[in-house]
Amino acid sequence: MFVKDIEVPKLLEQVEALEGRIPENHHAIPEVKLKIKSLKSGFNGEKTINYYLGQLPQEKYHIFHDLRLPYGTGFFQIDALLLSRKIKLIFEGKNHSGKLHFDMNQMIQDYNENREIYENPISQVNRHKILLDYFLEQYQISRIPSDFYVMICKPTTEIIIQPGYTEGNKRIHRAGNLLKLIEANEKRFNWEFVNEESIENISSLLLQSHTPKEHDVLKMFKIEEEDIITGVHCPRCLRLPMTYHRMNWLCPYCQFVSKDAHLKAIKDHFLIYNTPLTNSKIRTFLHLPNTRITTHILSSVHLPHSGVSKGRIYLKP
Repeated sequence: MFVKDIEVPKLLEQVEALEGRIPENHHAIPEVKLKIKSLKSGFNGEKTINYYLGQLPQEKYHIFHDLRLPYGTGFFQIDALLLSRKIKLIFEGKNHSGKLHFDMNQMIQDYNENREIYENPISQVNRHKILLDYFLEQYQISRIPSDFYVMICKPTTEIIIQPGYTEGNKRIHRAGNLLKLIEANEKRFNWEFVNEESIENISSLLLQSHTPKEHDVLKMFKIEEEDIITGVHCPRCLRLPMTYHRMNWLCPYCQFVSKDAHLKAIKDHFLIYNTPLTNSKIRTFLHLPNTRITTHILSSVHLPHSGVSKGRIYLKP
């Protein structure tokens, strides 16, 4: 079963929200668009792995997507983890286009006459495997045999492994081979190392320990707060700002009327600033006429909050 299912990366949502609220001629636009493209590609790779993992017997496996776990003074992140009574497997997805050259020290991508050099993903995922074992050992959890693979998710990508690089041939596979790899690993062992209760305990520990990374996207792209365009987007033509009149939002450009267009704007505020809301902040951001209407809108979206009266702050869901 999917204990931690795949989700749209929060950073992707943050950068997309940012793109919709900076001028088209802003200096950060090229970098923002490039980041969105990269994040979408990575997410599409995760979805490919998720598709194949979804074909497994759900009662036999515990599956986790995008785990970020603490160890020592830092964190390590796992694209996909499969846990059974016999084995645990880590899968690292790569969704690059063009040609991928692998040798012991690096991965090189050739695409559209450009060349990019990356860390060898085998070294990366092997490090995650070691850290996961260390992480579980600190809780006196019996060691379950583990293995790891790099999955090339785009079927049109050409894979070139340096001759004699046996580790590359063993670890690098196309995503379509995922079920075959799982079956082969299950057949390596004729006994179970842990029972179902232990698996459930490990699952709970992993979920409780998962720590999403927080990103300050304004700082990431060197964008000033005054560069952010405020207001409510029109759901039809996507322009802003809409105007609030008699419990409705009206687009002055296409005349579209909406009762809940403010929901996306509130979400944008949380994504871009990553801070709690106050009545004053959201009134300014949504271009609302007064405090009473702002209080009504904030009450209608049922955000968690703390404090009372003027000291009330609203927290992200």
